Amino acid sequence: MTPRLFLRAALALCLLALTLPGCASMPRMLGGSGDANLVLDGEQLHETSLPQGRSLTLDMRDPITSGYVFAGTLFDPALLRLEGIEPRPGNRVRYQFTALAKGETDIQIKIKRNDPGYRPDVYKRVRVTIE
Repeated sequence: MTPRLFLRAALALCLLALTLPGCASMPRMLGGSGDANLVLDGEQLHETSLPQGRSLTLDMRDPITSGYVFAGTLFDPALLRLEGIEPRPGNRVRYQFTALAKGETDIQIKIKRNDPGYRPDVYKRVRVTIE
């Protein structure tokens, strides 16, 4: 292998190694399952797409550490089914959905304080496209 070809291959491998960890899921054509797994840290707004029949996992920090509790989840039940909500180690929570039909919907995860009269706020919003 020539030094120039080796340098190009090493550069391509480095770029691949830097970009893959940022992907929410590996595309099916590259051997991925088609499921979408999102870690919802930082930003409030997120988006993803997945094929019909596949699962969507949303992993996020439990807002209880900031004095809030979960106050409901809004989404189109014709497009998504909530399979469960599971507490995780490290004050985290995982929401598991199944994509039922093609279309687009928002998932809104709401939180509130346990104070009388406090209205729920949107904690996380995920725009989901089901293909």
